[in-house]
Amino acid sequence: MTANQNGSFAGKVAFVTGAANGIGRAAALAFARQGASVVVADVSEQGNQETTHMIEESGGRTLAVRCDVTRVEDVKAALDKAVEAFGRLDFAFNNAGVEQAKAALADIKEQEWDRIVAINLRGVFLCMKYEIPLMLKHGGGAIVNTSSGAGVKGFAD
Repeated sequence: MTANQNGSFAGKVAFVTGAANGIGRAAALAFARQGASVVVADVSEQGNQETTHMIEESGGRTLAVRCDVTRVEDVKAALDKAVEAFGRLDFAFNNAGVEQAKAALADIKEQEWDRIVAINLRGVFLCMKYEIPLMLKHGGGAIVNTSSGAGVKGFAD
């Protein structure tokens, strides 16, 4: 599989959180196949390197950045590195997220709840807060935020 350097996203830059594996990795690879330069952002440095290696092997342009989406400093630094490396930001795929172990609500520890909300909700807010101004500098862009199906369908215990 090779990157489509003449693809519909040629000359564009995509920022993908949660890109070290799973859906995030698949999205990063899909952006690269369409010709976008891809910034792979995740807390897993090993996963980041694996994803960037896959993109580079297919002829794509990529950059790995360690990013904890709960930390404003990490989000800003990752986006700054993206613009420094590629000159712009056109797309964001905000996919970083975690699941909790299956448990009754009364059994979930407050610290675990706070961690889930920080990553799954605050992380998306922080990413969008700093992505949007960068996109507007070049006429706009597109943002996709992913979430779990658990928010749509409950699970009986």
